[in-house]
Amino acid sequence: MEGLKFFNLCSVFKFVLSQGAGSGKNGNLRLCIVEGRGSYKRGTKFCPVLDEENSGVECVIGTDRLDCLRRISKGTVDFGAFSPEDLIAAQWADIDVLVTHELRHRVRDYERTVVAVVNRRILGETTWSLDSVLRNTTLCHPGNGVDDLKPLSDTLAGYLESLVITRSCDPNLSLTENRIKSVAEFFGKACKAGHWLPDVVRDGELKRKYSSLCAACESPACDTTDRYWGVTGALSCLVEGAGDVMWGELLDITAYFGLNEASSDYPSSDNFAYLCRDGSWQPLKNNERPCVWLNRPWPVVVAKRKVAASVSKLISSLTDGALFDGHWHGALSALLEVREAPTPLYPPRSPLDHLATARGFREAYSQSGCDPPRHVTLCTTSLLAKNKCEWLSEAGAVYGITPPLQCTLRDSEEACLDAVKQQVSDVAAVDSDWMLTATRDFDLKPILYEVTPIVEKMNTVVAYVKKSANINKMADLRGKRAAFPRYDGFAWHSVIEYFTESCDTMLNNYFSEICAPGIQKYNFSQAVIEKFTKSCYMTDGDEKTTLYSLVNGYSDVAFVSMATYNEYIAEMSGSEIAVDIVPICPEENPKYCYISWAHLGHLYAATNLTDMRRHEIINVFTKLDQLFGKHQPFHNPMFSIYGPFNHQMNVLFHNNTKVMATEGILHMHPYDTMPFSFENKILNSTFDRCQLTDDVNKAFTRMPNSLIVILSLVLCLFNVINVSYS
Repeated sequence: MEGLKFFNLCSVFKFVLSQGAGSGKNGNLRLCIVEGRGSYKRGTKFCPVLDEENSGVECVIGTDRLDCLRRISKGTVDFGAFSPEDLIAAQWADIDVLVTHELRHRVRDYERTVVAVVNRRILGETTWSLDSVLRNTTLCHPGNGVDDLKPLSDTLAGYLESLVITRSCDPNLSLTENRIKSVAEFFGKACKAGHWLPDVVRDGELKRKYSSLCAACESPACDTTDRYWGVTGALSCLVEGAGDVMWGELLDITAYFGLNEASSDYPSSDNFAYLCRDGSWQPLKNNERPCVWLNRPWPVVVAKRKVAASVSKLISSLTDGALFDGHWHGALSALLEVREAPTPLYPPRSPLDHLATARGFREAYSQSGCDPPRHVTLCTTSLLAKNKCEWLSEAGAVYGITPPLQCTLRDSEEACLDAVKQQVSDVAAVDSDWMLTATRDFDLKPILYEVTPIVEKMNTVVAYVKKSANINKMADLRGKRAAFPRYDGFAWHSVIEYFTESCDTMLNNYFSEICAPGIQKYNFSQAVIEKFTKSCYMTDGDEKTTLYSLVNGYSDVAFVSMATYNEYIAEMSGSEIAVDIVPICPEENPKYCYISWAHLGHLYAATNLTDMRRHEIINVFTKLDQLFGKHQPFHNPMFSIYGPFNHQMNVLFHNNTKVMATEGILHMHPYDTMPFSFENKILNSTFDRCQLTDDVNKAFTRMPNSLIVILSLVLCLFNVINVSYS
């Protein structure tokens, strides 16, 4: 007995030592988790339990699952729970990790087993090819969804279709339309209900063009409300005779027909059979091992290689009796979302070897594309943004988004806009400060908008003053010192537009002093540059430094956004200095109080895009938004397109973005009723350009046209004519 106690003590000692190899304090193993977007936070509830009970495990909160994989790759965390799709991304990114356990929820080898079921009326006497069996039949398609499992992801649905249908690569059609066209030409008709594309306008166009793919649906609308949409809907379509063939999850089919039940209260399976990939078929009844088209593995525990043995021993301690014990084992189980004792893999495997055990799964992610290949290229302005773009590209590729996203790097927003103009890149992501520049100087147009419904988080221009200055209305700003975030930017032109109606009434010396950082980057004389920077709090500023210009007495009014003001108030926590800063609302806009507003960000593209290329670009980014945006409130995303990246905010896209939308959003409520839209002014070309006099024209004969327009605004505003130019 004493020997047994000693053996148990040694085992515990060995287990504790094995956990000491982690990257946390005192050698703790660090677990990376992703919090869902709902109100229930696993980390808040269970991570403290790990600390309180000296479990040897500590939590790290990741932005998304790929963020956790990056952290494992860098060695700052040790393990986490991941989907099989994450393993595909890890393989492509060459992340050196091992799979230690499967996290099964049922007693079966794979989480998802996809089979094909057909009506026996289309089967011949002997084994035929799939083409012979299925061509011109009617397909009951469960539909494509953004969920990893149901109905089918784009990648898995596309793979199943590719086993039957020859790829179409018409260069005049988008890749998405090519795929839809192939399915429509192969099957006589179908019910493929649900969203084909996130863009509802284009979705409707394609459904009208390829109406045969909706002909078997119960409703012509062919949407997610159709009775034949989804897994159960596709089965009803087949059983009720509306269609001849469907792909579906084996467990759903078994349950629908009651194949494992003695009761007769289920639809008869006599007229249906499993269709195999070689064209043969098998009966539904009394078939324990039907032929499978595709297996999707279970979620897994992944660990960095050097601590894989320690993680394997830790996870193996989560036995059935420990899963819900109310102590740290139960807390760890909840954090990993373990429902049954994890299934160990001996020895731990590489992601590639693990995925190879699932029929068809790895092949689904290595399908060849059309030749020549197509891409959508996004221009970025920092290494961090390019890095995020490349991870977004990896995530999109895993989910079958085509054409794939490519990422390029330029040293500034202007350089990216020029790259789009020169068709070196397809799109550039910029905020409102660059809208007029993009339209005026590079002849570009927004193809998509980063949108939020919350006014306080939009791009706005508000006049902020000190309460103690006794400035009560907009007219009181005449003769005051004004600070702008940037010369030639959103606030600059919004103020010009608000205070003027023509060149004659332009703000000629309206303000006594002006701070306009960034003017030094233009081809102006030193006298002009000094005039518009000498009163600046900082010459290279942003909205926050513009507001501090007001706070610290360098200006009387600061033109910044509500979001920047609210951040400042939160930072100052109600101090007297913060309370003294107040907005001045235009008399024409007391409800919202801003001078101008615009959406958070814009994807700019060339104005001469073909319809096909325009559809392709919109499809890529709206699908990325659908998968990795904020549409699924309780989902732990693989990637977060609007989330922090490497602990930095507003990288590539804005964190406050709710959805990425087309130009139609400008005509929808509430945006169509909000006054002073900066975007509408630019798109409708209603900005006053301010005509130049003959005397002024002579001075500018050697200057580029774009600079003449810019400088003309300065001259009309501030009566600076008799200066020399470098």
